[in-house]
Amino acid sequence: MRPFRLLLIATLTAALLAACQPAQIDTAELFPEQVRDYVRTSGPLLDGESGAEISTYAGPDGEITLRAKYVGQEYVAGAVSDLPPGAEPAEDPALGPRSGSFFTFADEFHAAWGNGDWVFVLTATTDAARRAFLAGYEF
Repeated sequence: MRPFRLLLIATLTAALLAACQPAQIDTAELFPEQVRDYVRTSGPLLDGESGAEISTYAGPDGEITLRAKYVGQEYVAGAVSDLPPGAEPAEDPALGPRSGSFFTFADEFHAAWGNGDWVFVLTATTDAARRAFLAGYEF
């Protein structure tokens, strides 16, 4: 009976530890090959400096760079609100149900939002590209 009890305890411990680990999401889910008329041209690649996964897309209204990083839910709000100095934030319904912001910075159009434990930052060459991509992106 003792080996059975040890096996049961070991199994329960392993299950509890696995439940405490962050959910593993395949980056292919975060960076689909196509979002509406936007086709992925590179990535996903891990940026060694920031730790973010990065992909680029090209479409009829411009180019998109999408960054996603697992930060943990307790850090999402701070990461999304920490805009670069000189950024011009704006609320916009194009974000849909996402909690975040639109902003312009360095002649580019950006959106930053959180989804669960992940932070996403989109950079677009045009406002139309930003809006069109977000309308078709599921995260």
